[in-house]
Parts: sequence; C-alpha cells; structure tokens
Amino acid sequence: MTSPDSTAHAHHRPLTTLEQAIQSDALDCVMCGICVPHCPTFSLTHNEADGPRGRISLLLGISQGLLTPDADVSRHLDTCLTCRACETVCPSGVAYGRLIDNGRTRLAQEPAPATRPRAEARFWRLLRDQLLTRRRRLGMAWQMYRVMQRLGLGGMARRLAGPMGRALPRQLIHAAPAQASTQQQASPRGRVGLFIGCTGAAMNAPAVAAARAAITAFGYQPVIPGDQICCGAMHAHSGEPQAAARQRERNAAAFKAAGVDEVIVVGTACTAELSALQASHGLKVREITEWLLGREPEEWPRLSTLDYRVALHTPCSQRNHLKQPDTSRRLLESIPGLELLEIDGNARCCGAAGMQVLLYPAQAERLREPKLESIERLAPDVVVSANVGCATHLAAGANRVVKQPVELLAESIVAASD
Repeated sequence: MTSPDSTAHAHHRPLTTLEQAIQSDALDCVMCGICVPHCPTFSLTHNEADGPRGRISLLLGISQGLLTPDADVSRHLDTCLTCRACETVCPSGVAYGRLIDNGRTRLAQEPAPATRPRAEARFWRLLRDQLLTRRRRLGMAWQMYRVMQRLGLGGMARRLAGPMGRALPRQLIHAAPAQASTQQQASPRGRVGLFIGCTGAAMNAPAVAAARAAITAFGYQPVIPGDQICCGAMHAHSGEPQAAARQRERNAAAFKAAGVDEVIVVGTACTAELSALQASHGLKVREITEWLLGREPEEWPRLSTLDYRVALHTPCSQRNHLKQPDTSRRLLESIPGLELLEIDGNARCCGAAGMQVLLYPAQAERLREPKLESIERLAPDVVVSANVGCATHLAAGANRVVKQPVELLAESIVAASD
C-alpha cells in the first residue's frame, strides 16, 4: 500500500460522483469495530485490512485521494464476500454492500491490471460472459459433465475443467425429479413470471422443475420468458454496475412483454439483485420460498409425509440481503415428517459468494470446512440451501446432493397426489 507525500493535496481535486458516493458511505462508519468479529474473511487472516472497518478505511483513503491503490489494497478489497454480515450488526447503519460494490467499480478504473478486481481479468471475463451467464451453453456443459459422471469419469471431468473443477459437485441428481401434474386449471388463480437464471438448465434445473410443479399445484400458471438472461449479480459485484443494470433492464423487458407483474425467482442471490425492478419497473420480485409462504391456506395442495432428516443451510443472500432468515425453515416446517437440523455457523458465509468460489478457491474452501464438519456430524438424509451457488459449493465438498427447499415441497406434493 502506498500513501505518497505527493498526494497530500490530492483530496482538494474535484471528486468524481463515484468517489463522492464512496466517501459519503465511508464517513458513516464510526470505526467502533463491532462488525469485525462477524466478518468471515477477518476470521481467516485476523488482518484488520481484511475486515469491514479496515476495508472502509482503505476506501475512504482512496476516495479522499490520500491512498494510491496497489495490488495489496486491491486484494484486501477484492476478497470481500459481500455477505453483508457486518451490516446486520452495524449500529451506524453503514451501507457496506453498496460501499464495497462502489469500491470495486473504482478499482476497475485503475490502469494497472494487478490493481483491478480479479474478475476483471480477461480469462475471468470470458468465462463469465461466454459460459457462466449463458444458460444454454452452461446447460450443455452441465449435461456433458452428467454424462461423464455416469460413465465413471467425473474425476477426469473435474480435472479437465480447470479452475471450475474444484467447484463442481461430486454427486448429481441423475433422474428427473418426480413431478406433480402440470396440467393447468381451467381458471388459474393468476399468472406469475418464473425467473430461472443462468443455472436454470444446469445445476439449478431440478429446483426449476420443482418450482414449476409447486406453482402449478398451488393453482397458478408459471410463465417462463425464453429471453430472460442472467440477473447481473456477477457483474454488479465485479465492478461493472452498468453491465448489471443492462441485464436487469433486459429481464424487466422480458417479463413485461410476458404480461406479468410478479416475478418468482428460484434462488436468493438472484432475488436480491432483481429486487430493484420493483421500484424501477413496478415488477414485484419474490423468492420462491417467500412467495409460497404467502399463499392463502385454501391455496395449499395436500402434502404427504417425508421421513427425512434435513440439514438446513441459510445463505447470506437470504439472511442478510433479503432479511428473510427463517423462510426456508418455515416452508419446510409445513411438510409433515421432516426433522430439521441446523448446520453450525449458519450466520457465517460458506465462502461461495458468486464468483468468489472460482476467484479465491482456497478462501472459499476454508470457510466451507466448518460447515462440512457439521454436516458430517449431523449425518442428514438431505442437505438444503435456498441459493444455488451455496448448494453447489457445499455439494462439491460434502460429496452429497444438496437441494433447494422447493424440491422437498414438490416431492411432498407429488407423493400426496399418487
């Protein structure tokens, strides 16, 4: 890190709008340190610069022109998971999520490649833009991986996948999930949009099928626009807010053209990113678990008993971004027979955090390890997480299938209809 004397008067230069926004949010912090013990990355390094207070200090120095960003500064800021656990305990109400996203946007403007966010490197941008955010391409790649798994070549596939190999689950759902009848009622209660995101034809395909079955069983018609695209979260957290805004705009247009004003999202992180469409376009955005819990008693189909021990993981996007820490548990409590078990340390990020699991795999795996140990102790029949990124990350380490809550609900509905 550098803070040369030549910058002593730099803070007198006119600030950009971005720097003004960073400075305004950073100055809300009173540096009390209450947030620091709650930060997962600080827990790994015990370095002040890897905690919220230290990162805010770095961003304040950059915005005031008193600190010149270098590779070290960039690394401290870039390894933030944007889990926003710090926000939940902050007595001053610092908008840390917005602050760190703006900080990465500021770093993305630096001329030196080593100073920019790692996701801005050419390799990662290509991977993101040409595969990870392309639903059909990712779906085809996923089908190839499924085939190799069936042939006993999963280990080879993970090695050939390079940096993505460590993030691939070792167990997959090979059969299509059992589904309730998708025959629509003559007079459905309503039409709702269903957002399936980049992973809807890949690792999230079983959850999408379950969501369609559940929505139909509740008496609604799910509408899935074919021209919907990535929600934009990976862009927003990589220092490209304009690209994220363009993604949201295209999704808004797709659902508006489909004639729906309510969008149900299969996944908590995508819900958090798309929630801005409510204010900007009048689209009511709801995560599937929250939407199902909001149905009236007379809308609920008959449910059958499921005799499972379920280890429940709560994603940061559900707990801290959406402020809905109990929705998965409440939905699962409606299914007769389930024994719900809480994974230890649910208030702390599992390390997946969107692209972070690829950008900083060693950090992601260290943060996942306590959760894997807890899962091993609990010995559940099934692990459940409401976010596909977390589910995939846990499945890659636990060597077991991790499902979304709606999958168990759909299974219960199907069993009751047999």
